[in-house]
Order: sequence, then C-alpha cells, then structure tokens
Amino acid sequence: MFFQFAFPIAIIFYLLGSGFYLFRQHKITFCAFFVGFIAHTFFQISSGLFLGVWFINPVFDASYFLPWSMAAICLVMLFFSKDEKNKAIIHSMIIPVSLFSALGLFFPRGIMPPGPQHQTILVSVYFSIDIIAQACFILGAWFAFFHLKGKDQDKLFNSLIAAGFIFYSISQVVGAYWAYLGWSLPMHWSTKHIQSASVWCYYAAVLHLRYFPSWNSRHESWFALGGAMLLLVFNYSTQLSAFSIPKIGG
Repeated sequence: MFFQFAFPIAIIFYLLGSGFYLFRQHKITFCAFFVGFIAHTFFQISSGLFLGVWFINPVFDASYFLPWSMAAICLVMLFFSKDEKNKAIIHSMIIPVSLFSALGLFFPRGIMPPGPQHQTILVSVYFSIDIIAQACFILGAWFAFFHLKGKDQDKLFNSLIAAGFIFYSISQVVGAYWAYLGWSLPMHWSTKHIQSASVWCYYAAVLHLRYFPSWNSRHESWFALGGAMLLLVFNYSTQLSAFSIPKIGG
C-alpha cells in the first residue's frame, strides 16, 4: 500500500526538522515537523489495513504510536504556548521524536495473531491511553533535562508528568478490566503487569514527594529522568522479545 511508505517519509522530515533545529531555524523546523507528523498520521491510519481488512489494534503498536503520540503532544503544546523560551524547548522535542521513530524501523512489522482475550475494544483503549501516558513521561523527562540546565523556568515537566500519571492510572483500570475478562482476575502475574505496577508506583511516589519540605524541583527533575529510563528499559526489553514472536500481515 502507498501509505506504508509514509513512515519512512515521516522519519526523513523529522530528521530534517532536527537538523534545522540545530541551526536554530525554528520556523523551518516546525514546517518539517508538521509535514512529518501528517505522513506519520497517514501511516498510523493505514496500519489498520495490514491484513487487508480494517483491524484497529495495529494502529496502536507502541513502536510507531509512541513517537506519533510524542509528536502530537509537541504540536498541541506549540499551539497553546505563548512563551518564546518554552517554544524553543518544545521545538527541540523533534529530536526524541526522530529517535523513537527511527527505532521503529528495526522492529518486526505486522501483528500477533489475536487470541480470545484480544477480541474486545478494551485492547485498543488500553494501549492507546497507556502509550499516550508514556509519551507524557518521556517528554516530561526531556523538559526536566532543560530545567536542570536552567531553561525550563515554568517547570512544565511537572504538568507533563501529572498528565502522564492521570492517563497511566486510567490505563491501569482499563487493563485490569481487560485482564478480568481474559483471565477472571484483575491482575495477571505476568512481567507486563508487574512492570506496569512498578511504573505506576514510581510516578505516584514522585508526585507525592513534592510535599516533603526538603524536596525541590531539581530533585523531581532527576526522578523524572530516572522514571523515563525505567520506562524505556521495560518497554524495549519487551520490544526485543517481539523478534521471537511470529507475526502476520507485516
């Protein structure tokens, strides 16, 4: 399908935008970013047709939907931001978007054959909300890095982490109900479930530690960076296992 070539095109424009950002050409960066996002969106939509008929689950494959979610969040932030210094940091987000998009080229395409517990819309709801939360956490870590450098004075990383925690909490409730439908238990003692619970507890602790008198924004910045690293280790250890799982429609 023609739209299947949209993902490499999106990566090309993301990389071009990253280059223009490094040369401080922010207007051109935005144009390249936006074109890449449009191509990426076409790819995400067409992913549902991997099998020749519309199937929504592949649209939310983390390898491709995560960088799309990151790009979408960046564009929304650019639209609502009025501060030029914040806009400069938001433009820099094209760099992690480019990196995570490029990683998607190295993972196997297609989908795993659906089992009985996958025949529910809850699968798509869970993965979409879960990945949007991850995108917020990763971009929050990106902003935290700039805060440590003294550039994110508005502490926008706090807002991203809080938004990510809300989305992640919702995904855990949806996931628990999906697990109940599949295994008659809201918690299945698998690696994925334990990792999800660990991430939730970690960010719950981060959000509550701010009430300690000695806690400050630099502490929270370091914890935001640590949380993103934890998330990436969990995610990509799971992604690497995908190479041993047969897929169809790739």
